[in-house]
This record gives sequence, C-alpha cells and structure tokens, in this order.
Amino acid sequence: MNIKSLLIHLLSRKKYKGDFNPSSFRKILIIRPAKIGDTICMFPLIRELKKAIPSANIDIYAGIHNNFMFKNVTQVNSIYTKYRKRNKIKTLIDLLKMRHNKYDLIIDTMELRLGNIIKLLFINAKWMIANNENNRYQINPDDLYLYYLTNPYKKKHVSDKLTELLDLLDIRGYDNTMELKLDQHSINYAQAFLKPYHGFDFIGLNADTSDLDRSLTDSDIIDMCQQLTKKTYNTRILLFCSRKRQEYMKSLIRASQLEHVILEQGSKNIFDAAALVNFMKVIVSPDTCFIHIASALNIPTVGIYQNNPEHIKAWAPKSQANIIIQPEKRGDNIRGFSINETVTATIQLLDAYSD
Repeated sequence: MNIKSLLIHLLSRKKYKGDFNPSSFRKILIIRPAKIGDTICMFPLIRELKKAIPSANIDIYAGIHNNFMFKNVTQVNSIYTKYRKRNKIKTLIDLLKMRHNKYDLIIDTMELRLGNIIKLLFINAKWMIANNENNRYQINPDDLYLYYLTNPYKKKHVSDKLTELLDLLDIRGYDNTMELKLDQHSINYAQAFLKPYHGFDFIGLNADTSDLDRSLTDSDIIDMCQQLTKKTYNTRILLFCSRKRQEYMKSLIRASQLEHVILEQGSKNIFDAAALVNFMKVIVSPDTCFIHIASALNIPTVGIYQNNPEHIKAWAPKSQANIIIQPEKRGDNIRGFSINETVTATIQLLDAYSD
C-alpha cells in the first residue's frame, strides 16, 4: 500500500447518526468537476432527483471545464467551482460556502482521490453516497468508512450508472433519457447560420477531440467528405473543429476543393454549436462531447471509437439511431478505422431518417 492509499484509509472515516430519510432532504450537493460530455450524462440524474424530491435545493460542485453547462438546467440552485491551482483562494471561498450550507446529502460522482476526499470531509454533509468505481489506488470504497451507501461497480453507460444512484435514495421508476436544453439565443444563431443553405440536408462532421490519437486526420476528413459528396444528393457537410484549428480547416477545405463542405464558425459557446447539431440529419464524430450532445438531442449518430469494449459500453451514443465504427485492432486510438464503413453508415442513417 503506497502513502496516498494509506492516507485515504486513515482519512476516510465519517460517523453517521440518525435515520437516513431521503424524502426529508432539503439541501443536496452533487460533485461533478468534469468535462462537457460527462456533464451531459449527468443531466438525467439531476432532473429525476428534483422530480422525486421537489422541495430539495440541488447545488453542483463543478470545474472550470463544465460549470457553464448548468446555465439552462432549471433544477440547479447554485453552482460552485473547483478552480485551477493558481486560483486556490477562489476554490477555498467556494468550499467555505458549501460547508456553510450544511448539506443533508452529497452525491459524489467522481473517482476516488485523496484531494477529493479532503474536500468532501471539509464540506461535511450529513450523508454521502457514491458509485463504486475503479480508481487509481485500487481501493474498494466499500472498504472505507466514508460513504453511507455505494452502488456496486457495473459495466454500464455512464449516464445509466449516474441515474442508478437514485436507487440508493429509494427512488424508483425514474427516466434515464438524456437531454440538453438550448436557449433561444443559440437556436436563433443556428437558424441564421444555416439560412443561406435552406433546402439542403446537413451532415455534421466533427473532426477534433482533446486527444490527437482519437481525432480525425486531414486525409480522414478529405476522404470522408469526398465520398459523402459523391454518394449523397442535396446534402451539405458542416465541419466542426476546435477554434484554434478553424483557420487551418478553412485552408484545408479550400486546398482540397471541398465545395460542399461548410466550416462552422461564429459560435460563441458550446450551446451555439449544440443548436447547430440539432439541425443536422446525421452527426459523425469521434468519441467526444459531440456524441453526447447528439445523444441528448436524439440526432442519428455515427460514432468513431477506439476498439475498447469497456470504454464503448461506458461512452457509446445513446441516440435511438446510432452506428459505432471502430478499427479492427484493439487499442486507445482510432487509427485504422474504415472510411468506407463510416460513409456507408452515414448514408444508411441519412436515408432512414431524412424527411
């Protein structure tokens, strides 16, 4: 056992007193300092929790990469943030506010880590629950005296595992359907962007992820767009990419003479991009937040994934119509996936779900 594991065992001791009565809880904090896709997977939990305990105030402890995602989530009362290390004072202020709130319940949705445990104990909620997840220390949370209740580890989609935390609160008959609420400003932006192309069916193609090994290469983009242009009628391709790569993608489109490809530019935030996704007939994307946005909006999806069954189980598309493409070789990247299979899958969904 290493030093951090030993410290976790020593610190993870919380005494629980009284009756565990979830229907009486009035202040609930959900811990989720994660990224955009992870956050979208959590929205069903928030919705169904508020539905089951309508008198409860639900707060979120988020991170800088997802605190903005809750602006349209009406069930959320307050949002607190785990800031970067250089902003420790701001993080401490939010931790003090959370401690002052005297929560009835913390729902911890994050991986077991020493720093997180210290924060949980400092906030000092009356009760804490969590999922039993794999962690870097190989510690079974049930072996600790930290959480009052935990769910056993299951190989399921992340959104399903999160909503199953409701079982620990004796909440039954919940709906785990994913959703993403869009504000009218973002919808207006998307409609204005697409107005010059009225009458065309749009295929959304996202090129980038946070990991180069899971992002599309230039040749992937060119080959895919050329084949889709040849094999479809009355369609246009809307290409999404990171902001820092937009000028490069613009030159790639021009140099490759991809006349039917339009680069997404002008969006101010992820909700503007999501509003554009909402108008796509099909979304094609590597495993990133665009998959979960499409799932929440129920847009037919072709997901390009690494050949890793457990990872796919956890993060697969949840749109009613979806097809997964993966390379034959097992690994942590998408290199070797079939462009032809991707194009065929895209056309299959386009033909099946076009008006």
